[in-house]
Amino acid sequence: MKTNIFSSGSFLTYYAAAFFLISCSTGKELVLKERTDFGVVKFYTQKNLNEKRILVNVDNSTQYRINAKETAKRERANKELTYTLYYGPFKEENDSSKYRKSLSELDSLVLSESDRILDSLNWNSFRRAKEASAFEIEVTYYNGFPRNKKFNFFI
Repeated sequence: MKTNIFSSGSFLTYYAAAFFLISCSTGKELVLKERTDFGVVKFYTQKNLNEKRILVNVDNSTQYRINAKETAKRERANKELTYTLYYGPFKEENDSSKYRKSLSELDSLVLSESDRILDSLNWNSFRRAKEASAFEIEVTYYNGFPRNKKFNFFI
C-alpha cells in the first residue's frame, strides 16, 4: 500500500522537522529590525561552534558580515564585488577610487549600530568600525556573478 506524503498531517510533520533542523543548524537570531530612509535594516547574530558574527541585511539589496577577522559588505547591484572594511591610510599605489570606496551614510549607520550590538553582547574580540577609513574593493567573481547562484548572506 502506498502512503501519500500529503495525507493525514505527515506533510506538516516533515515540514516542521525540516524547519526545526534548518533553524537550529544556522543559529541565526534577529536582534534588531529598524526602518530607515534606506529601507528596512535587519541585524542578526549567528553563533556556530567556531565563529560568532553579525549579519546585516538592508532591504535584500546590501548585506554586511561582521566577524572577529573582518567586516565585509556586498551589494545586489555589484554582486561580483566584495567590500572589506579597511583601517588606516591606503598605500600610495592603492590610493585610487578603483581600489577603495568611501563610507556612505548607510555604512556609517549600520557600522555604528553593529558596534552597539557588539558592546551589548560583550563580544570584545571584534574590531570596532569607528577606526575604519573606507572599504577596500575586491573582485570575487571575475567572470560575473554565477547565474544559478542566489544573492544570499555570506557563507
